[in-house]
Amino acid sequence: MPKIVAIHSYRGGTGKSNLTANLATGMARWGYRVGIIDTDIQSPGIHVLFGLDEETTGRSLNDYLWGRCSIVEVAHDITAVLGQSVSDRSQLFLIPSSMNAGEIARFCARATTWGC
Repeated sequence: MPKIVAIHSYRGGTGKSNLTANLATGMARWGYRVGIIDTDIQSPGIHVLFGLDEETTGRSLNDYLWGRCSIVEVAHDITAVLGQSVSDRSQLFLIPSSMNAGEIARFCARATTWGC
């Protein structure tokens, strides 16, 4: 049965990304199939911990939220970061938020009109 774990804090710099990355990596190393969704639209950062940048990720959560692609196109298989000493069942996926400042501002402005 799927489980959802949400990591949240109103303040930046509290370790949310590091905790999320370590928890997800640990679970995946134990043989679980894990997905991370970076919902920090204003200041995304977990992609850095996994060595991703805008050129390597291409699509982001923002593209999905704007209806430009399916969620499958946004999910990046980053299982390779686990190394070779993992179970065959281990899988780790990341759905990053956009790292593009203009895209972030555009989404935040639109979210305000939606009442968010």
